[in-house]
Amino acid sequence: MKTNQTQSQTTQIQDLSDVIEPLASYICAADRPREALLSALSALFDEVQGTHKATLMHFACRRADALGLAL
Repeated sequence: MKTNQTQSQTTQIQDLSDVIEPLASYICAADRPREALLSALSALFDEVQGTHKATLMHFACRRADALGLAL
């Protein structure tokens, strides 16, 4: 099991690297790298916030279904 977990973590790191490297190149090549970085971070935070809200709604709906409530 430890091997699978290590392989999964290595895969995740590689997947992140595949996304981060082009983004870093884009930011560094921008006329205003600071603004490009802040824009990328803002987009990332917005995406995480949207995912978090969707997760909360999913659990709320499942809990309401389990309790026999209507939303």
